[in-house]
Amino acid sequence: MSDNFPNIPENGSAESSGRKYEESYYMRRDKNATVVGNNAYEEALGKIRDILTTRFSSDQLNNGGPQVTEATRVAARETYFSYNQVAVNKGLPVIEFTNDEFINKALSDILGMGALDVLLADSEIEDIAINGPHEVYTFRNGKWELASIKFESADALLGLMNRGISNSNRKVNTVDPIADAVLPGGQRINVVTAPITNTWPSAVIRIQRCAGMSLEDLVRPSKYPPPEIKEAELLDYSNLPQGGMLSPEAAWYLNAAVLTGLNIVVVGPTGVGKTTMLTALGRKIPLGQRILIIEDTPEINLHPELDTPHNILYLRTRESTAEGIKAVGQDLLVRLALRQRPDALTLGEARGAEIFDLLNALNTGHKNGLTSLHAESADELFDRVFLMLAQSERGRFLDSFRAAKLVASTLNIVVSMQMNGRERVISSITELTGKVKTQGTPEPETQVMFQHGGTGVGLGKLMNDSAFISKFKTAGIPARYYTKS
Repeated sequence: MSDNFPNIPENGSAESSGRKYEESYYMRRDKNATVVGNNAYEEALGKIRDILTTRFSSDQLNNGGPQVTEATRVAARETYFSYNQVAVNKGLPVIEFTNDEFINKALSDILGMGALDVLLADSEIEDIAINGPHEVYTFRNGKWELASIKFESADALLGLMNRGISNSNRKVNTVDPIADAVLPGGQRINVVTAPITNTWPSAVIRIQRCAGMSLEDLVRPSKYPPPEIKEAELLDYSNLPQGGMLSPEAAWYLNAAVLTGLNIVVVGPTGVGKTTMLTALGRKIPLGQRILIIEDTPEINLHPELDTPHNILYLRTRESTAEGIKAVGQDLLVRLALRQRPDALTLGEARGAEIFDLLNALNTGHKNGLTSLHAESADELFDRVFLMLAQSERGRFLDSFRAAKLVASTLNIVVSMQMNGRERVISSITELTGKVKTQGTPEPETQVMFQHGGTGVGLGKLMNDSAFISKFKTAGIPARYYTKS
């Protein structure tokens, strides 16, 4: 556990431990459910802040780091004993926490995200919605739940938000009321405040839980531990416990497609798991190849277990600021990536004009293109891409036939994902054959290779002859991985 997070007990679930910590350590309520502060704790916390401000600047405190963390820990330990000793001698209230509890809470309140830290550490929570100082909701198990957290005031919460996003060189206020940023723990956050909302400040925090996910993890039911395997090798997935998002046959197929260098796009609505799928596919690219990953916020981490980048470069967009700092968009980063000698190019989510640069890059021989976009299915892919091409200065001159030809000759496989109730499923895996349908409005020709069979059935076996069997053969992929049975 990071020093900036509360020390949640190891026994018991993260959910139960987190909620116990949340209610016992962060909250004191009277009979009317109004938050009541622990005056002794607040006074002691003020003494720690006074000590730290004599040693560090506000920027140093906001940015944290090992030196600031250790100084805060030492100051908290000394303050705890000195404060309680004086309080006992004078007959005043003592700090109600144990020494360790006090240190962890002080670290969280001074350097972390305060009461939110326990939610950020809960492995079951996917999103946190903060609707002003008196309402916090968490999204887990497919539904929203009200958390027992409140903040002293809107100003106090705004200060907490600004401390959290300071590492991203962002700040929200009445002049700049919107910010997209990343918290020190890597969580994506969007903050909005007055005057454009009456409920201020409000924020949504997206907690990425898929670091290091693999295709094997998507074959297995979640209750099974991950197998010990080497990345970027073609596995016998039939030996794994089954019941996850991918059938063994579909996992073989996607594994072979990545090793062959095919370009894959993942489609589906928000929150369905597109980033998880991109991460799993990206981990099958052999280590040592030059991989460039472009995102708005860093969510894809192909090899978190490695100490060095292993020839993987992560590029991140930047918004313009009121101080005159220019924006760096995805279209610029795609063009930059092509000058970085990539063997593989991943665009976390295609949303607009950058799709033209991406398609042109992949169409000129670059392999292992991975991206995602918002579309309900493979059938809607081209319509969505055509709209994005229209946002490009060069792409908007393409008519529907030339656009369809560009997509058909560039993209190879579409993985469609959707929500089935509270269950995330892969609804189909589709190939683009490279041809264009000319009857009616031109669009790329496709054929479904795997289809979801309904609740409890999952993806079936390979349905059609693959347009890429010759590529699989050339790449040395054994025939049993793509032959229909």
